[in-house]
Amino acid sequence: MSKMKKVLIITYYWPPAGGPGVQRVLKFAKYLPQFGWQPIILTVQYPNSPTEDKSLLSQIPKTCKVYKSKTFEPFDLYRKFTGKKSDENIPKNILEKRSNENIKERFSKWIRSNLFVPDARIGWIHNIKKVGIKIIEKENPDIIFSSSPPHSLQIGAKKLAKKSGLKWVADFRDPWNEAYWLQELNQNRFVKKMNQYFEKSVLKNANSISTISSGIVSLMRNKVDNEYHIIHNGADEIVSSTMKSNKFIILFLGSLSKHHNITSLLNAISSLSENVRNNLELRFVGKIFDGHLKTIKNYKNFKIIIRDYLPYQKAMSLAKESSILYKPNAMSSYSNSTIGAKTYDYLSLRKPILVIGKGGSAIKIILDDTKSGRFFENNDMRGIEGFLLNYYNIWLNQKYIILNNKEKLEKYTTIYNVEKLSNIFNKVVGK
Repeated sequence: MSKMKKVLIITYYWPPAGGPGVQRVLKFAKYLPQFGWQPIILTVQYPNSPTEDKSLLSQIPKTCKVYKSKTFEPFDLYRKFTGKKSDENIPKNILEKRSNENIKERFSKWIRSNLFVPDARIGWIHNIKKVGIKIIEKENPDIIFSSSPPHSLQIGAKKLAKKSGLKWVADFRDPWNEAYWLQELNQNRFVKKMNQYFEKSVLKNANSISTISSGIVSLMRNKVDNEYHIIHNGADEIVSSTMKSNKFIILFLGSLSKHHNITSLLNAISSLSENVRNNLELRFVGKIFDGHLKTIKNYKNFKIIIRDYLPYQKAMSLAKESSILYKPNAMSSYSNSTIGAKTYDYLSLRKPILVIGKGGSAIKIILDDTKSGRFFENNDMRGIEGFLLNYYNIWLNQKYIILNNKEKLEKYTTIYNVEKLSNIFNKVVGK
């Protein structure tokens, strides 16, 4: 048996933090040992995460060593300045403009936008290098792997790779300068140039780069030529059974920002016959932008249920009784070319997926390839209504829906993609 190689994984989000940002790295750590790589985690002691999910702690492999370092978090100052409680979670959409912002909140966002570059986690950069060197001296890893956002950790990973002489693979779950949360920030020209410099420096110095879709690869390759790889987040476990339900349930799981359009689905449901609407429930589970909550109140002719964020396993269990899984595509410059982590959870449930957005979409390719659902334009009311009615009639007959597509999902599973990632590591280190 060959000796197990070691990879030092740098990630800001790690259990008990919750949300899709945790899932990618956690699943990598879970399956890498099957392909000869032992993960060692470097994370922060007290991350500012919008959600917490202690149930994810049980998924950390017992052999996985986790090191936690201190970091400076400007959000602590933000809480004090804006009068928020010290233990209050900072919402994911904190940077989005809201109509009810007071002057303190607007000033705090200006400070965040122009003094903390590339993001508010820059206080961790120094300790990534400082603590990382100590871990390397103790554990003797073969390679460094850093996953972002926050993209500031990539700067720390670059410094650590240079100091240690180790090879380094940079992983991106989202674009850097094209990220939708940056588009509304009041950043001056110098700050934007600085952020572009940081991104190019990371892309140039990494030995290899992985990301979630061909669209992000194109964005980055146009800036810096390097070796890029698509590693899907992957579906962890493909379900083989489902639950019956006495309601036709359309379910959304995740976070809804102001950049998501939900009115297309709401209007389509409203136009259905009364008999269908009486048998239907639309459920939103997760963090929802306040503006959407106001919009939802205007729709009173069918039942809408709103629940706050649920731990991952509870959310997935709840989803098994759903009939359709709903995913609005974010309205951003790159949304059509990227695939979020929640998509793979949806795929694993083997339920029809309804995606509504604008223009062509990378997710459409996956839906067509796996026979998992349909993508519709925002204004295609007839198409959306037809999709709903088709599956409503199937549900009406058997009280559950499960797709016959298990074999088609294989290349989108986590383990398939972790094997691809391990091959990248092997190539980079030359073993």
